[in-house]
Amino acid sequence: MNKQLVTAAATIILSASILGACSNNEATNETEPTATSAATMPVAEATATPVPSATPSATEAASAAPDPTDPQTSERPETREFSEQEGGVSGQTATLEQGDGYSLYITGDFTLNVQTNRLSLTEDPAYYAEIESLASEYDLTALKQQGETELSATGSAKDYSGELVEHPLGFAELYLQATGDKGVVDYMVWKNQAGEAFLFRIHNPKGTLSNKFSPWVMVSLATLERN
Repeated sequence: MNKQLVTAAATIILSASILGACSNNEATNETEPTATSAATMPVAEATATPVPSATPSATEAASAAPDPTDPQTSERPETREFSEQEGGVSGQTATLEQGDGYSLYITGDFTLNVQTNRLSLTEDPAYYAEIESLASEYDLTALKQQGETELSATGSAKDYSGELVEHPLGFAELYLQATGDKGVVDYMVWKNQAGEAFLFRIHNPKGTLSNKFSPWVMVSLATLERN
């Protein structure tokens, strides 16, 4: 009887040991995948972290750099040489001057008044040319009527419109001129090569300074360009 009890107890103890070992093995096997997953997470995060590239910065720098062909970056020379043939007198160096929305070259004998748009002989401002920029769509017929009215105060207007032989302006859509006791007054509509139109009112008292004024004022007006 006692032997049977001992044998049964031994069997129970052995079974419990086997079950405990199995439970420990299962617990160990369950935790191993968790450790493996935790180890791979930082690698995935590191791989997903964006790496800065120099390409966008280089592209932005290139786009921000000024384009040398941009018209806004180009400028007219500060000075320009004119020959005797262009001015009718000995050659001179002219300086670029900025007016009200335009620029032109003038010699040292002239002064440009930006407020009045008058280009005058410095020695005697009674010799002058008034400069007026015209809109792209101007009425030439109306301008001619206006010119004839203005010139009537000086004398009878003569029409020299068209090609101007050996003249710095070369061609004038409208060229009215009147002569009187106080000299010669010109009323002109002229376009430069870019098609920009200007109206000139030129007063030449025909005094001792006329030869200094008349040739070079026309040379300067022929260099007019809008800004």
